[in-house]
Amino acid sequence: MPTDRERSADADPPAAPPSTAPASALAEPTRRVASAAVEPRAVEPPDAAPTAEETGPPQGEPDASAAGADPDANADSPPAASDEAPGETTAGEEEGPPAPTPSAEAAAGVRRSPGVPLTAQLVTLVAIEAIVFFAFLLIEPTPRWLALFGAVVAALAFEGVLRSSVREPFASGADTVPYLFLPTLYALVMPVFVEHAVGGRWVLAAAAALVAGFAAVLVAEVASVRAHTPAHRPARVVAALGAYAVAFALFDLGYLLELDVPGAMAAAAVGSALLGIELLREGEIDPLETMGFAAIVGLVAAESRWTLHFLPLEGELASLALLLVFYVSSGLLHAHLTRQLSARAAGEYAAIAAAGLALVIGARASGIT
Repeated sequence: MPTDRERSADADPPAAPPSTAPASALAEPTRRVASAAVEPRAVEPPDAAPTAEETGPPQGEPDASAAGADPDANADSPPAASDEAPGETTAGEEEGPPAPTPSAEAAAGVRRSPGVPLTAQLVTLVAIEAIVFFAFLLIEPTPRWLALFGAVVAALAFEGVLRSSVREPFASGADTVPYLFLPTLYALVMPVFVEHAVGGRWVLAAAAALVAGFAAVLVAEVASVRAHTPAHRPARVVAALGAYAVAFALFDLGYLLELDVPGAMAAAAVGSALLGIELLREGEIDPLETMGFAAIVGLVAAESRWTLHFLPLEGELASLALLLVFYVSSGLLHAHLTRQLSARAAGEYAAIAAAGLALVIGARASGIT
C-alpha cells in the first residue's frame, strides 16, 4: 500500500531544473523588442507613391468629378440641390462651344451678309423717283421744276435710307454727305439729258433705263458703306460707272443747252468736283483734304472746257474728251490717295487717255461730230 510520500510524488510532476543560461541570453529578446519599437519604418520608393485616385482630391479643393461644381466654392459646404430637370445642362457642364455674344453674332452677320440690303425705304425712294422721271419725260410741256424736285427728294430721302440700312458707321459719327452727291446729281442731270438726247418712241425705254440706273446707284451707295463686305468692290465699280455717266451727261448738256463759255466752265467745275468727292472718298484722309483734291479735279475739268472752246470739237466728241480728262485726273488722284500710284498705274492711265484721244481724233477726221 503506497505511502503518503509516494502518493504526493505521483500527483505533482517534477519541477524543471533551474536554467543554467547566462543573463545576457535572457536579456536579448527584450532588447530586440525595444529596438523594433523605436526603429523607423522603411520609406517606399518613388514609383510606389499613391495615385490621385487613391488619395482623393487635395485638401481645400473640390472634387472636379462632381458635375456642376464651382471651383471657388468651399469644399466643406454641402452641394446645393439642383432644380433643373433631368437631361438639362448645368452651369458647369460643357456639351459644346460657348454661345456667341450679340456683338460676335453681329460681326459674323456683317461678314456673311451680302452687303446689299433692300429696305422698304429704298424701294419707296426708287418708286417716287420713277414717277418723277416718267412725268418729266412724258408730260408736255415739260415741267422743269420736276427735275429740281427729284434732286431734292433724292438728297433728303437717301440720307434716311442710309441711316436706316447701315446704322453702325453713321451712329458712330460717320458722315452721310459724301454718299449723297451721286444720287442727287443723277436725279437732276440725267432726266434733262435724256429729254434733249432721246425722242420719239425711245422715250419710254429711256425712262425705264433711267429708273434702273438710279436703283443701281442707290444700291451701290448703300453696299459700299461697309468696306469689308464681299459686295463692296462690285458696288464701287457700279458707283464709278454711274459717276462717269453723269459726268458725260453734264458735259454734253453744256453743248446741248448752248451755254456760254463761263457758264459751261462753271457747270463742268462744280459737277466734276462733286463727282470727284464720290470717286475719292475711299482715301483714308481728312474730309477737307478730300474736298481739296476734288476741287483740283473740278479745276482741271473747267480748264479743259475752256481749252476745247478753241478747238474744232463740239457735241458728243468734246464731251467724250472732257470725260477722258475727268477719268484720268480723278483716277490718278485716287491712286495717290489709296497708295497705289506707281509707274505702271500711271502708264495704264496714259495708255487709256491716248486711246481715247485717238478715237476722238479719228471720229472728227471721219466727219462725226
